[in-house]
Amino acid sequence: MRGFILAATLLLAVPAWSSQVEAGAPFRVSRDVFAGDQRGPWQTGTFEELWIDEQRDETTTSDPTDKRHLMVQVWYPAAVKGDALRAPYALHRELYPQDEDARWLDDSKHVRTTSVLNAPLAEQPARFPILIYNPGGYHPHFSATFQTEFLASHGYIVVAIGHTGLTRIERFPNGDNYRPDQNLPFVDDAQAQGLAEVERFRLQVERFSTLLMPVHVKDIGFVLDRLQALNQTKRSRFYHRLDLDRVGSLGWSLGGALSLQAGRDDPRIKAAVNLDGWLYTDVTQTGTRRPIMQIFGDASGLPGDAEPSAADRELSATADSLRWQLYRRTEADWYDLTLLTATHGHFSDRTLFEPESAKYMHPRLAHDIVNQATLEFFDKYLRQVTETPLLSGQRPYGQLKLRSSRSTADRQ
Repeated sequence: MRGFILAATLLLAVPAWSSQVEAGAPFRVSRDVFAGDQRGPWQTGTFEELWIDEQRDETTTSDPTDKRHLMVQVWYPAAVKGDALRAPYALHRELYPQDEDARWLDDSKHVRTTSVLNAPLAEQPARFPILIYNPGGYHPHFSATFQTEFLASHGYIVVAIGHTGLTRIERFPNGDNYRPDQNLPFVDDAQAQGLAEVERFRLQVERFSTLLMPVHVKDIGFVLDRLQALNQTKRSRFYHRLDLDRVGSLGWSLGGALSLQAGRDDPRIKAAVNLDGWLYTDVTQTGTRRPIMQIFGDASGLPGDAEPSAADRELSATADSLRWQLYRRTEADWYDLTLLTATHGHFSDRTLFEPESAKYMHPRLAHDIVNQATLEFFDKYLRQVTETPLLSGQRPYGQLKLRSSRSTADRQ
């Protein structure tokens, strides 16, 4: 899914430790690709489960008996003893298709994360705040492990939802198959015949808003209900350990737009982050009363060495219009960040497995900035932390443009 197309800006500085790979060069993903990532004071555990909403029909299949199935993975602060074996990156690779578009999952089969499967929950503090993570379109729920592990290592319980219909999942661990055959939101070439690019975009916005987002907002509501039940269940590892008064939502691409929408629609969500996502939702028409942060890459949507076309520029102007319309109508604090020379993939793990050209930002630097900004944002609005050096402009990056509701000028 394309991200925002913004005016290209030269990278001002590249750290000396970066070692980028030229496009087309041979590349093998390191087994320990996550081992060098920055982490917080906690070690992390993880597990993955299938959660079925028996109260909700599956609207994307024609089977009248089909209920809404969701793959959910949780990362959490853990009490890890000794040199425990780290969990694989993809816990259930076999659930996803075996085709060219999923080749990156095969490339990651040997990769280990920094989390321990089913490790005990850390003993302190008494309760942990919750973050809901929503992946990008056609990506599984674990496709931003760089971020979910990082946030868990800083004391959050991070719950990633695989929104069925956009994860490319084909089957579930209980043996149920998934075959989407109705209510699909995508606008194909036949439906878009005769439409200009901007008209096609607006049609796509309408279809996503009406067919997709309400289902996914309900997914988040169902997951929060399940977490509330686990918090009251004595056999659960989360018994009386979840702080459900401190919940945030974040996501990449479509998942980012969803996070803003859910933050408006579900009062349990207190703050939301959109990572490089088109605003496909009607939150732009109403604004929100929750603090929000959006981070975009200024090279998103530009393949290879391509320069933006006239249609690209028109789409970019339309996207910018929606973006600033949202800010004007939002009653709470907002932050707008742009990563210079970052592409859409920089907000996920994909650039670790399929490196971009060396002319773009190094993925490690992009991940560091995104993680730091996201942590500061949620710490500020969920934990009332007052020190936010990046978001207050006290820790400037040459590769970052920052604007906020509290500033009238860009900070470089």
